Amino acid sequence: MKKEGEELLLPFLKIRVMNNKKEWVSGYLFILPSLILLIILVFYPLFLTFIYSFYDMSLTSASARYLGWEAFQKLSRNRMLSLIFNNSLTWTILVVFFQFLLGLGSALLLNKSFVGRTLLRGIVILPWVMPGVIAGMAWRLIYDPQLGLLNHYLQTLGIINQPLTWLSSPTMALYAVIFAAIWKGFPFSTIMYLAGLQGVPPELYEAAEIDGANERKKLSHVTLPCIKPVITVTLLLTFIWTFNYFELVYIMTGGGPAEKSHIFPTYIYDLAFKRFRFGDASRFAVVDFLFLLIFSLFYVRLSFRSEESS
Repeated sequence: MKKEGEELLLPFLKIRVMNNKKEWVSGYLFILPSLILLIILVFYPLFLTFIYSFYDMSLTSASARYLGWEAFQKLSRNRMLSLIFNNSLTWTILVVFFQFLLGLGSALLLNKSFVGRTLLRGIVILPWVMPGVIAGMAWRLIYDPQLGLLNHYLQTLGIINQPLTWLSSPTMALYAVIFAAIWKGFPFSTIMYLAGLQGVPPELYEAAEIDGANERKKLSHVTLPCIKPVITVTLLLTFIWTFNYFELVYIMTGGGPAEKSHIFPTYIYDLAFKRFRFGDASRFAVVDFLFLLIFSLFYVRLSFRSEESS
């Protein structure tokens, strides 16, 4: 009887296996166009950049000269590497930190019930949806020594005696752009944290109130632990985006004055498309890519560990 039953089920099992194979093939056929585009637009340029980084290549030289690992030894002696790396870290850490603080603070405020909350939620998102080029040009006008509103109000309040050249000062230019980047980017953090706050069960706050918890304790023991996954993802995304952000820095300072406000993306662009030093640009791009890759892997692993322990 068992044998007869297996013989009866065999055709149905074959049909099921064939259907699974068809679904598997159909699934890969659907993603094939996207996969091809990903290879052409992402993986192939990455591969070429890695290959070019071992050569001394420029538009002025007749042929590329292979340097091998000596190219990266040459890069380690380049004074610009430490400057660009320090600028990129300063830029990224300050922007991400203050976007986190402003984003969380505004999300907590917008999560409360008050008159005009819907309108304020719509206004808060405006800096983030504004294109980076337009935001950069607007902030250039704000920082302008003669026509800028910032100098005007600071002089009116008696904080400064004469207009400051914010974007022309080697010591202030990068921090001026950092302030603009914080203003432009914090609404994204606000949206993410506000979405996380919407998912916190009200019962937890009621239980905390019954236990006599004040607002500070409710924030530290209820709100933050509940939205911890959202905070982790948001910090990771904002770190990667900020480290590779290009438009605002390039529009406002162009890496100047005296190359003091360059970060990795702007300096790579400057090397490749202004000086046509493709080998040097590729080496800086490889360092940029490896740093972000190591950080991303470390951060993701840390996130998984924290989720498993919780």
